[in-house]
Amino acid sequence: MSVGIVIVTHGQTGQSLVTDAEFILGQSLHRIRCIPFKQSGGQLTGDDELKQAIAQSDRGDGVLILTDLVGASPANLVNAVIKEFNAAMVTGINLAMLIRVWNYRDTALESLIHKAVQGGKRGVEAFQPLSEPGRLPQP
Repeated sequence: MSVGIVIVTHGQTGQSLVTDAEFILGQSLHRIRCIPFKQSGGQLTGDDELKQAIAQSDRGDGVLILTDLVGASPANLVNAVIKEFNAAMVTGINLAMLIRVWNYRDTALESLIHKAVQGGKRGVEAFQPLSEPGRLPQP
């Protein structure tokens, strides 16, 4: 079992995240397909490229598509074609989410969706300047 992974983002954000994850993990994430979003004359383009990436990534266990911003053009493009496939979309990709998804890609698609969201949330923390050197603020 292995869920396919496709990333659709503005510009080269997706490929940059994959490159950084490869550095951190010390391994190639060669099976991840990155689609940089393109817009032309106010029209969404790239749906054929996206469909091809999803179809090629699905080895029978489905495809998880990660996008950058909920409600933005890349997510809207995915939403327009996702119904044709055994696929799901999670928005808000960050490096923590990507690493978690890669590490759990051999789980079922439904489980991987939850792992993606958990990983993304765990990668977000707020820190304030320390009032005393060497002491963390109490929650």
